[in-house]
Amino acid sequence: MKRTNNLILCLLVSAISLAGCVSKEEFTNEATLSRESAYKQWEVRKEAEKQTQPIISGKLTLDDCLKLTLTNNKMLLRTLEEKEAARGGELGAYSAILPTVAISGGYERIDEKSYFTFGSQNVTMGALDNYSAALTVTQPIFAGGAIPARINAGRLGALLADQTVRAAVQETVYAAQFGYYTVLLDQHLYAISEDAVKSAKAHLDDVNQKHTVGVASSYDVLRAEVELSNFTAQFLQRRNAINISKANLVKIMGISQDSAFILSDELSYVPENITMRDAVANAYRHRPDLFGKELGIRQQKELLAIAQSSYYPTVSAYYKDYWTNPNSHNPMRVEWDNGWNYGLMASLPLFDGFAREGGVISQKARVKQSQIDLVDTEETALLELTKAILSIEDAAEFVDSQKLNLSRAEEGLRLVETGYRQGVNTQIEVLDAQTSLTTAKANYYQAAYSHLVAKLDLQKAMGTLTGFEPAKTTQPASETNTVQMEQKKK
Repeated sequence: MKRTNNLILCLLVSAISLAGCVSKEEFTNEATLSRESAYKQWEVRKEAEKQTQPIISGKLTLDDCLKLTLTNNKMLLRTLEEKEAARGGELGAYSAILPTVAISGGYERIDEKSYFTFGSQNVTMGALDNYSAALTVTQPIFAGGAIPARINAGRLGALLADQTVRAAVQETVYAAQFGYYTVLLDQHLYAISEDAVKSAKAHLDDVNQKHTVGVASSYDVLRAEVELSNFTAQFLQRRNAINISKANLVKIMGISQDSAFILSDELSYVPENITMRDAVANAYRHRPDLFGKELGIRQQKELLAIAQSSYYPTVSAYYKDYWTNPNSHNPMRVEWDNGWNYGLMASLPLFDGFAREGGVISQKARVKQSQIDLVDTEETALLELTKAILSIEDAAEFVDSQKLNLSRAEEGLRLVETGYRQGVNTQIEVLDAQTSLTTAKANYYQAAYSHLVAKLDLQKAMGTLTGFEPAKTTQPASETNTVQMEQKKK
């Protein structure tokens, strides 16, 4: 019987606990509603962005692209707020040396007035309702070196924010230039594929005419059709690639996806001659991460000084002006009274559970970490410079070889087409020559692109990207600088 009662009790407890559980269907419905709400919020945000994002049209130079990016890029705008946050931190650091002024007030209700017996009479003092107000000014005088250390740490924090912004600008400029060059490359590859399709169609028409008069075989027609199909597939792939790279560039510039523009610069090849010594000198002088690490070491040393200051006493001066009711000088008078006092306060903690020692040990380790970080960042800079210079050298050789190869492919196609019309060369030789020319053109522009990107990597590794130079253009400046901007209105 007892066992049965225990079982019934367990079942009741289980039933009560299960009564508060949520079923799988309810969880699914909640998740579905949450996703629907998130989608509606996305629609609202998207519409708001459309109303505020600028729309550009016309020819877009690299210079214009960078100006738009530095003005509208969302991640950069977010990073710029670091300067304001650091300014607030620097301003707050001055509280370590400035006086603090505080006003306070109070009310107290007591259950019984104080009194004393004088002879046979009870003399009461004070009142049941007690009021007080005070103005207190406290001026720090000495804090074991913590006062100047806090101010210095605040200033260093502001300088670190400057380097953070500089690094963000470099990253944004790099992304914009890289995106611009990628679109240029995709445009050239798209144009090459388009020309290849036109040539393949013209060749197919010529083969069909010869097949009609019995000069070309059915295999020749089939081979020309296959070649046209291959070039068309490549053409479609490159058209998709250029659409994607353009959308990415628009995102980087922070403008509307409805913008319609044409890149006016070219994938030009300009030799780059710089020694490793000069590159390292530039990097050591200009890289924001190296500056940031240097400043970080100094900031950690100031934080160490703040931790070490806890071993010293703190001394402050104070002045207090107060008002009380009842009278503080004569408790028997229930009226407002004013008084003041001033003095010095000093305190020295004798034992705090090893908090001071632990704080100093931790800050010393932070200083060493920041010093190691600087050395590691210098080594990273040297590696990036080495890779960039080697890439420039390799890309330069690639450009020179492909420039010569392109001339050979153009001449080879001309000779084969002439021989084909004269009946000397075969159709297969013509198709091979067309493919070789298409490949040579693509390789040349790929080589020029690789050289530009390698130069871009070198500028980034040296920390000099903000002083960019626009790529060479094939049009006069008066014709290329025609980008127009519109601002959508709500």
